[in-house]
Amino acid sequence: TDRYLAAFLSARVGAEFTGRISGIARFGAFVKLDETGADGLIPIRSIGREFFHFDREKQTLMGSDTGLEIGIGQRVTVLLTEAVPVTGGLMLELLELEDRKLPSGAGRSRRKSSPPRRGSGKKRKVTRKRR
Repeated sequence: TDRYLAAFLSARVGAEFTGRISGIARFGAFVKLDETGADGLIPIRSIGREFFHFDREKQTLMGSDTGLEIGIGQRVTVLLTEAVPVTGGLMLELLELEDRKLPSGAGRSRRKSSPPRRGSGKKRKVTRKRR
């Protein structure tokens, strides 16, 4: 049924959904969507710019800077970022936790350009020796 739900939701990538956190792992949080009952993953890399500690005993993710605590049963609003019908996988991005909006730019920043070149930055012409 996961594959059918992913196929159905693939047309709604970019839409917002409400749901409840149904599981916590060191790599992210699982969410059961209210509207369809589908399960999706919020990868830890998309939750925030800070480091999150996984507490196996409490089944929570705790933000090291803000103290943001993510646990089972919390209400969330998520954005559907990817739906893969072949595997039945849904990737989500966390927008709100317990009706609290996350700070803008919550996703980790990505490098926008390549690192600076070594040397003067000018390209040198390479000539080949003739034999």
